[in-house]
Amino acid sequence: MWVLDDALIDPACSTLAHTLSPDERQRARAFRQERHRNGFMARRSLLRQLIGGYLACAPESLRFSITSFGKPALQWPPAAGFAFSVSHTEGMALLAFAWDCRIGVDVERRIDGLDLACIGRGVFSPPEEEMVDRAGADPAAVLFSLWTRKEALLKALDAGLSGAPSAYTTEDDPLRGESRWRATHNGTAIAGWTCLDLILGPEVSAALAVSLEAPSVILHHCSLSPPAFRSTCPRAHAGGVPDQC
Repeated sequence: MWVLDDALIDPACSTLAHTLSPDERQRARAFRQERHRNGFMARRSLLRQLIGGYLACAPESLRFSITSFGKPALQWPPAAGFAFSVSHTEGMALLAFAWDCRIGVDVERRIDGLDLACIGRGVFSPPEEEMVDRAGADPAAVLFSLWTRKEALLKALDAGLSGAPSAYTTEDDPLRGESRWRATHNGTAIAGWTCLDLILGPEVSAALAVSLEAPSVILHHCSLSPPAFRSTCPRAHAGGVPDQC
C-alpha cells in the first residue's frame, strides 16, 4: 500500500501527467479549483505508474472503466487476480494493491463542527450508532473510524453506500490485537478477512479490508525518485512491493 501526500502532487503532475488518457484529461479539466484538478491528475498518474510496475507494462497503455459504484477498474491489460483500491482526503491519498483477494481502503480527514447525528444515518447499523452515542468526549473520532471501516469493507465487497450499508456492522476485535476490527453482515460474521485501522496521523482515520486471513501489509510513501519496480507482486499478499514510487 502506498501513501501520497500533498507535497508530491505538483511534481507528479509535472512528471507523470503525460501518461493520462484523453478521458482522464477531460475529467481533470472539469475541476474548477486547480488544487482539486492537480490532485486528481497526481492520483491517477501515480496509479498508472504503480500498476504499470506491478504488471510490467507502460503506464500510458492502461485502460480503465468505472464501476456502477464509481470505482476505477482495470479494463486493459487483462490481469486476473489483480486488485486495487484508491481513496483520498484533504492532503492525502492511499493506493492499495493485492493479488488473488478482495481489497478495500478508505481514508478521511476529521472535520470539526459536523452534525454527527445525521452523518451515519442510513449507513451505520444500530450497534454502530450505539457506539457513536457511547463515545463520550470524542464522538467524532469514533464516527470517522466507523465510517472508514465501512467504506473499506464495502469497496472490497464491490458494494456501495447506495445499497444496504446498515446491514454490515464493524467493531473492534481486541482478541486479534490493537487496531484490528471485524465485520458482520446481518449478524453473521464475515470470516477469513483481515481488517485493520491504519495509523496515519492524529487528524486522519483510515482503514483496510482484505479477504485474506494473514496478508502481508507493507506501507510505502510515494516519491518521484527513479522507479525500481519489480515486474510482479507476490500473490496472496496485500501491500506494496516495489521499492520506490
